[in-house]
Amino acid sequence: MLIALIVVVANVLTAARLICYQRHGARYRPVMSILAYALIVCSGGQVIDVLINGSPVTIWQAGFSSVVALLVLRARGNVASVVRTVA
Repeated sequence: MLIALIVVVANVLTAARLICYQRHGARYRPVMSILAYALIVCSGGQVIDVLINGSPVTIWQAGFSSVVALLVLRARGNVASVVRTVA
């Protein structure tokens, strides 16, 4: 139950931060927008899957979701910065 809560919270934080991102003069990059959209859809889908379908989650999913959430929060929702940080 605790692992499922970690997955849900991490994915909600990720999706919320990406949805609330404001460019403030940053360059518009269509590829990064598509990647941000995919991250929002996948993290939101993961939340729905866990909450509604009751899908079992593993410690590895919780770890991965937490790392992605930390990267997105650290970059303030800027996907280009996340990709630059990882690459």
